[in-house]
Amino acid sequence: MKNVGRRPKIFVLFADLTLGLSLLACKNNPAPVVSVVPERGMSLPKMADAKRLSDGANKLMAAIKNPVGSFRFSFNGQENINDKYPQDQTQAPQVGPVALQADISPEEINLKQVQGAMTKTWKAKRSEETHWAMANLTTLGVMTHPTFVIAVGSTVTSSPSTDLVGATLADKFVFDTTAAAPSQKMGLAAARAVLSKIKDCKGTAWIAKDSGLLIKFDIDAEFSDSYNHGWKEHYEGIVTPE
Repeated sequence: MKNVGRRPKIFVLFADLTLGLSLLACKNNPAPVVSVVPERGMSLPKMADAKRLSDGANKLMAAIKNPVGSFRFSFNGQENINDKYPQDQTQAPQVGPVALQADISPEEINLKQVQGAMTKTWKAKRSEETHWAMANLTTLGVMTHPTFVIAVGSTVTSSPSTDLVGATLADKFVFDTTAAAPSQKMGLAAARAVLSKIKDCKGTAWIAKDSGLLIKFDIDAEFSDSYNHGWKEHYEGIVTPE
């Protein structure tokens, strides 16, 4: 009976991962891999908690792509910035700084992106279809790896506590794949089968109680690929209503 009960959970996980992957398919970035210090006493996750966490990242992606309100999305990270790697994974990953400040509204996107030594600014109006699409791709691209990592981390998340992010009441989720309990390892293995480059991840993510939107995250991930490249990445982001 225990095995029968677990199967639908795996299907839910794959559905969530598939949604995240489909939103990011146009970017087609490979997923990376990171090791973590386990935290003792992490509670076993409920499927509703895991789904709320992974859905929160997808909802942020959707809000960036089709905004219905105005907000600022701020991101800072360290990640693989070798632009040849996605097409040629024999290339060695090169970890460097990535940052983004994006002011997003239903009618306009203003952004400033830093990637390694490159800085670019972009302003696009909704009526300018090509510029809007390019600005969207830039912002969505920054969320690629954090969304993948949160999908994996959701399989081992603890039940959330309540916290404030600015004036927004939020569910605060904590996850650490190195502290996975035996009952969590089936779901974690299923996530890793889809996102095979993610070795381990840990972090904290805040989901707005009212909207279910990911509004803050602080995440570390460890990656490895089939060419024995290993590297670590870090991501921090926050959404501020305007």
